[in-house]
Amino acid sequence: MNCKHFNFNAQVAVARLEDSGRFMAEINVECADCKEPFQFIGLPPGLNLNGATVSINGLQANMAIGPNSQIMSPLQRMTVDAMGKKQ
Repeated sequence: MNCKHFNFNAQVAVARLEDSGRFMAEINVECADCKEPFQFIGLPPGLNLNGATVSINGLQANMAIGPNSQIMSPLQRMTVDAMGKKQ
């Protein structure tokens, strides 16, 4: 009988990238019933300190993160971009 994947386990680790002072969230997901790992779809492989990537086997998403007080929200970035285009 094939597993229908109704239950999941997710693991998130936060990595501090010492040389750059940046942070990454490392995310893995598997079926809680059959333990099959899930691949992340649509992310490029590699390392991106300002975005999201996937490990070469597709099983770990790596997402750039930072303290809220030090990063502009998407709305703030949109506002700054819109103001820059009007000038």
